[in-house]
Amino acid sequence: MGIEIREIKEKDKKGMYKFCLGIFEEMGWDKNFTYGLDNLKKFFGGEREIFIVAKLGKKIMACAGLKELSKKDGLIKRFYVAKEFRGRGLAGLMLKIIKKFAREKNYKTIMVDIFQDNLRAKKFFQKKGFSIFNPSPRENWPESKHPKLFEFKKLEL
Repeated sequence: MGIEIREIKEKDKKGMYKFCLGIFEEMGWDKNFTYGLDNLKKFFGGEREIFIVAKLGKKIMACAGLKELSKKDGLIKRFYVAKEFRGRGLAGLMLKIIKKFAREKNYKTIMVDIFQDNLRAKKFFQKKGFSIFNPSPRENWPESKHPKLFEFKKLEL
């Protein structure tokens, strides 16, 4: 049985909620930032948005989404890999899919917010060509209002 990577379906709703919440608990992150987890299909429902899931059988391995911030800016959200699947290239594959989608939708820049204590993610995105920047606070990006909690990175496409 191989890895299946596909867009989220309605039937994934409950499992994805538990998976994402489990990542927040594992990492000890502030649960004030769990918005949208109860219905990820709807949260990433815009025509220029996507949410993908990687599964091995029924086991969720990873997930990643792209939200529209503006006509030219996309925001990577809910980019998580289960602990037992980290370090195997899955995050790189998920990012490749997100970048391809972003280019198809004509985004010029993709951004990501990373909790300050998430050193593994900071290193991963830096290795993939993302650079640190300080965004202006945006209404449609709650994390952008909390620069002490998050590091912000962007990649020009």
